[in-house]
Amino acid sequence: MSSGNEWLDAESGAIPAQLQEEAAHVIQTKPSSIQFAEVWKLHSVRIANASQRKRPFSPLKKGIIGIGTVLAIIAGSITGIGFISPQVAEALRVIPFFDFLYAKGAVKGELKPIEEKHLSSPAGAIVKDQGITFNLVEQYYDGIQLVLNYEVSYPPLSDPITDKEAEVYYELNFEGYDPQIISTHDFTITSDHTFVGTTRLSFGDKELPGQLMLNMGISQIGTTKGKWDVSVPLFKNKSDALTTTVYPKDLDFTYKKSLYSIDRVTLGPVTSQVIVRNIYPYPWFDVMLEDDIGTLYLDQGGGATLDYYYFNFSPLIELNPKPEYVTLIVAETLDNESIEQGEDRRSLSGPFPLTLQGNQGGTVTITAVDYEKEQTVLYYEASQVISQATSLTLQTGQEHTIFPKEQPVRIERDRLVFKQIFPPVQLSDMLEIVAQYASYPAERKQFRLRIPLQWGADAASE
Repeated sequence: MSSGNEWLDAESGAIPAQLQEEAAHVIQTKPSSIQFAEVWKLHSVRIANASQRKRPFSPLKKGIIGIGTVLAIIAGSITGIGFISPQVAEALRVIPFFDFLYAKGAVKGELKPIEEKHLSSPAGAIVKDQGITFNLVEQYYDGIQLVLNYEVSYPPLSDPITDKEAEVYYELNFEGYDPQIISTHDFTITSDHTFVGTTRLSFGDKELPGQLMLNMGISQIGTTKGKWDVSVPLFKNKSDALTTTVYPKDLDFTYKKSLYSIDRVTLGPVTSQVIVRNIYPYPWFDVMLEDDIGTLYLDQGGGATLDYYYFNFSPLIELNPKPEYVTLIVAETLDNESIEQGEDRRSLSGPFPLTLQGNQGGTVTITAVDYEKEQTVLYYEASQVISQATSLTLQTGQEHTIFPKEQPVRIERDRLVFKQIFPPVQLSDMLEIVAQYASYPAERKQFRLRIPLQWGADAASE
């Protein structure tokens, strides 16, 4: 079962509070028209629709998601531009690239480990043409995804740039490989003459090498045509040092007379991935990954080819970084009419604990709320494993919904206790906590596949 949450983050990093407030407000009011999670959702719907028509995946495409290997993205089609005052722009120039994405609504949990574990590598590729400088500053590559951060500078004496100038038209290819990819990007204007961008790609191939040569062909920046081509080697040695890969044997299930087998499980510092091999691809599945203490890792996107499915998840939690096993939960996808859905809400001004309806007949109990200057911290306990996937939001007057800034974090091993970070809010009689829950019929087909993990000799000492 996939979560419908959208985690929003208005943090802007280590800049003066007054500038931070202005920057976060301006950027958030001009969000990207398409977020990465929305791209995944779009293609998941495509997959489900294709399966309902009972047609095999097209042999003309490497994957059902329908994204070509050499991907040409017209920047204006999925670009979000943030206009900032000169004072804020100068302050933001010292902020890490990911902060721009957080401010615009990118899921912080998906990118946070790259920063925390210092997994990015400097790219150092600078090209100047037509007076415009393109600087590919850093990259992160782990064989599952690629993140590129870059800055574009216009001549100092040129007119102030607008959204038309803050665009990059490019093609990407990888020497010797033709991987299936899905991609999105985002740009933010940082001064009268500069803007920054981040491109995120997710790979659908089973195995990619430890080193790839990336060629980024840029034919136009803004309204100016030119040539800003760069080539950089990509290495995944940093992520490999923190990654465990397992090739399970004899782990399979049969669904509608088709055999499915677990081919590979990759548990990385930024993304976990499960490859499910199939003889003939039937409908798209709902999937979850559960560790040995009942923590759920919800599906973060994926795709399929003629030979396999690939499912991406968040990395293992710090509370339980080396579980003895994980369990892949695979369930048939149902239409909305087959799913009981509802909403439960309580005023946060009342006494605690507050108990709300949760997924699959369970409950979510709010035990405390901390109203801090920079954030609101919600503490809660789920009554059963599946209930931890219940969608929680805050609402103020006039049905204004406030989404979490990050994914929930489990904070106790023996109980399903979590904390979740929201933007700062003020306690009032109008403030409510809202739980959106779902229950699936008992006859729904579901398969649980336990995957043993081996962590090596050093695991015993930790």
